Amino acid sequence: MYCPQCRVEYRDGFTECSDCHVPLLTGTAGPDPPDPFDPALELVVVLETNDRIQLAMAKGLLEEAGIPLFVLGQIATLIQDVDGFLRKWVRLQVPRDREAEARELLAQLLEPVLQDAADAGA
Repeated sequence: MYCPQCRVEYRDGFTECSDCHVPLLTGTAGPDPPDPFDPALELVVVLETNDRIQLAMAKGLLEEAGIPLFVLGQIATLIQDVDGFLRKWVRLQVPRDREAEARELLAQLLEPVLQDAADAGA
C-alpha cells in the first residue's frame, strides 16, 4: 500500500494516507517521477521590477500555468535598509523553452504599466 501523492508506503490495513488524506493504492510505489524542471536549461529574464505586488502577481500567474521560475535578487527584498523607501530590484527568470508562454502571460499584467509609460512620454 502506498500514497499516490507523497509516495509513502503503508502496511496492509491502512486505507488512507495520514498526511495527504487520499486513498492508498495497492502495491509499491514505483520510481520517483522525473522532475519537470531541467537545471541544464538556460534561464532568461522575463520581468525586472521593484514592485512587490507586481512580482507576487507575476509569480502567481506563472505558478498557476506550471512554469518553473526563479527570482534573482529575492533575498535582497527581505533586507530592511535604513531608507524604508528604497526598493530592491529583482529579476524573474524562467527556462528558455517556456519564455514565450511566460511573456504572453505577463503581457496581461504589464499592459497597464506600459500604457502609463507611453502616456507619460506624450
